[in-house]
Amino acid sequence: MTAERKVFWSVPDIGADEKRAVLETLETGWLGMGPKTKQFEKDLSAYTGAKHSVVVNNGTSALLTALMTLGVAPGDEILIPTYTFVATASSAIALGAVPVLVDCDPATFNVGAREIESALARHPRAKGIIFVDVAGLPADIDAIRAVAERHHLWLLEDAAEAFAGVYKTTKIGNYDHITIFSFHIAKQVTTVEGGAIQTNRDDLVERLRLVRSHGEGKEKYVHVELGLNFRPTDIQSAIGIAQLKKADHYIDLRNRIARLYVEKLGDHLTFQAVPPYATRPTWMILMVLAKDKGERDRLNAHLNAHGVDTRIPWPPIHRQPYFTARFPPAACPVADATFDRALSLPIGNALTMDDAGYVIDTVRAFYGASR
Repeated sequence: MTAERKVFWSVPDIGADEKRAVLETLETGWLGMGPKTKQFEKDLSAYTGAKHSVVVNNGTSALLTALMTLGVAPGDEILIPTYTFVATASSAIALGAVPVLVDCDPATFNVGAREIESALARHPRAKGIIFVDVAGLPADIDAIRAVAERHHLWLLEDAAEAFAGVYKTTKIGNYDHITIFSFHIAKQVTTVEGGAIQTNRDDLVERLRLVRSHGEGKEKYVHVELGLNFRPTDIQSAIGIAQLKKADHYIDLRNRIARLYVEKLGDHLTFQAVPPYATRPTWMILMVLAKDKGERDRLNAHLNAHGVDTRIPWPPIHRQPYFTARFPPAACPVADATFDRALSLPIGNALTMDDAGYVIDTVRAFYGASR
């Protein structure tokens, strides 16, 4: 079957503003990290309210920069959600840390205080916690922070999927703990590839900048800290400056699409729950749960056959081949059940309401045929 129409899973909105920004940067002759990156960092801080922003070349680099800044050492046990993209765990493993995988909440797909406390009871020697805002839904930051403070653990927020999100009345990133973002092509704001780190702590920002650039201090070629090359280009930053001006428009669009999906498909599919504290989710991914794995797989095949590009989200970390070959088995039944039923529907900065309507009609046709 050849579909008459194609709706892509996520399409960026790259237009005249971004093209002009790239050309203007090319004409300056300064293409590596420079004035555009400094401007992008200022704009990011102005947008979220965070005191410090450090732009890097991608989200994984942001994780590595943050972990190196926090002093993660070989053998350190770190609590990490199992239901996340692999970079959350692989960044810690690359530094020799030992991941302690934490199961997720069945409604929000995020880890919360209860799951973290349960993991700490089994691993009291843990040094820190990485928590993830899965699919762009803010986790319960206050509750997680209280656990971290009670157990004297550092805290790192992986908000790679949640730029522009709001927790209660605070934009994600505007905290003392380190928050990382990704500006990958499918994200709410894109630099094609890119990332950023935000914190309000003065004692962390200098080291973040050192780690980003080979640990080079104020004197050229004199390296005072262990670092690597996580620098962005000014071309990336120029795109980011243009995109950031449209961030609120993109988030509003994604929330309109999400509300429409919930309204029209809530009788057939289970959606990620939005607790009251998650004031503004950002829906980098729009995840739904089918009744069971069989129904999910049939729905996925039906949508693909009719031109709707969907994704079965990542397997939990404890089911990834690299992890299973090197670490003890982890019992995470909620993440297992979530993964087996999960599907992500199209959403993105260039998706139209008409596109969303076609996705809805195609899903409803599947369930009509099933009945």
